[in-house]
Amino acid sequence: MLVNEEAIKEIARQSSVLDATASSHWDGKEAKGQKYGLAEDPLNFSKALSNFSVIGPIGAISLKKSFPYNLAHWLLQIPFRRMGVKLKEFGKFDRIAASIARRQGRAYDGDLMRHTLTMALFNTHLDMEKDLRLVAVIGDGFANMSSLLLEGAPNSRIILVNLTKTLLLDLAFLRQTLPSETIALVQSAEDMSQVLTDQSTRIIALQADNADLLAVAPVTLGINILSMIEMEPQVTAAYFDILRRCPSERTAFYCANHFEKFWADGTIIRFYEYPWDDEDTYLVDEPCPWDQYGYRARPPFYYARPSQSLHRLLYLKKHDAKTGA
Repeated sequence: MLVNEEAIKEIARQSSVLDATASSHWDGKEAKGQKYGLAEDPLNFSKALSNFSVIGPIGAISLKKSFPYNLAHWLLQIPFRRMGVKLKEFGKFDRIAASIARRQGRAYDGDLMRHTLTMALFNTHLDMEKDLRLVAVIGDGFANMSSLLLEGAPNSRIILVNLTKTLLLDLAFLRQTLPSETIALVQSAEDMSQVLTDQSTRIIALQADNADLLAVAPVTLGINILSMIEMEPQVTAAYFDILRRCPSERTAFYCANHFEKFWADGTIIRFYEYPWDDEDTYLVDEPCPWDQYGYRARPPFYYARPSQSLHRLLYLKKHDAKTGA
């Protein structure tokens, strides 16, 4: 099993090949004629900051850090912080997120605020000690959720699942946030078995093509934020099945995605058509309050999202690992 620098170098080595589980949403989305600099120099964080735009459709971060710019973010985030008042210990997670942004050399932007509110939502509805022991973050992006989990829930461990190029970017940002934490790359059942017995390893990296290895991990919480809407339906169904079968007495799942999305190839992905079960136990099921609109630097400062965002936090109905029933 590869750890730390060797793990990151191996992911960088494989990053030139598009993952088999990548959907048509990723076809042709990489910038043409540009090299992914982080893949060539994966231990250089400046490459992560300057080259992430050539990976594909992963969103964006702001690298502007001047006082006026940070103040503008803070002022425009006031409506979102008002939402946080209703959530348990939002202020604590807000301070953690600000610290993460400083360490990563970026602004505390609207995307990071979304994850801060989500973290406070977990703290409000879940048992942080039991439900956040082993968390599968499926499709993070800039390690926003993973960083908050590791900092805000000190007893948690994460399995970070992503497409290879994006996983490399996630790990670069995690190393900048938490340089002393061990990173392990899991590529086989033996690797997974070994790393699960080593409680000192808190960051487990898993390429999306190896996601079936999650089935042997006692995942207590699965998280997907705005990426299942970009997955082929059979891939989404596989993640649900894996989380239902994994050897944990109970597994919570948080899913935040758009109501529907129309792909260029004619595929339509709809949130309510994911493989939910009537026996799932819902804690939250509503339009996501902090993802109905965004903000920008010019008037009108706030704008509505093109598609309604929904989120659900629930305990999944578990299936028998052997029979699938």
